[in-house]
Amino acid sequence: MGCLCLRKFASYPSVPQDIMNNLKMNTALSRSQIKYLYIRFYQFSGGGKDPPSHLHKYNFYSGLLQLNPLLPTILNSMFGDKVTITFVDFALFLSTFQAHSLKTSNELKNVMMDKKLRLIFNMYDNNKDGRITKYDLVVVVHKLFSNLLDHVQIMRIVDTMMKEMDHTDSNQIMFQDFCKAFAVFDMTEMMVTWIPEYHGRTTDDLQ
Repeated sequence: MGCLCLRKFASYPSVPQDIMNNLKMNTALSRSQIKYLYIRFYQFSGGGKDPPSHLHKYNFYSGLLQLNPLLPTILNSMFGDKVTITFVDFALFLSTFQAHSLKTSNELKNVMMDKKLRLIFNMYDNNKDGRITKYDLVVVVHKLFSNLLDHVQIMRIVDTMMKEMDHTDSNQIMFQDFCKAFAVFDMTEMMVTWIPEYHGRTTDDLQ
């Protein structure tokens, strides 16, 4: 049926301890959230006897996920120049948008906020040249609203965004300009996702 839900009574591969330690040290993810992401990584590969070491972009084009108009943009940001990504790459990317808990230190919050801004900037930077042009904005806005707005309305939105974020009147938005535009928002609380906890069985339980 294409469902990627976790089967309640299935057992899944366990996260290697070195990877678990790495992610615990460098993210705000809990152990059970890391387990959950590891299982999703395993599911995206199509399952199998052994957990995958890498995933390709095409692995993510399945189920309802492939209907997301921004999926190619998100995957381009997730993969960068890589042909494949490891589980650590996958988890680090998603952890950037993980909602913080009361245990998250201010230092880690600031690091994740900066990383989130950089990732969002790169999603708009269509050709990855370190700046956002009017064309870059048109590409993203068109992906988001082409089924709701006509070309004239899309261009109005783009013109407004360019006017508000182009502080140097150079018809381009640099990363510093982008950060200034988002400074009015609390980016530690904006654009967050809740990564579920996993409380099922892994192969550890069968040993």
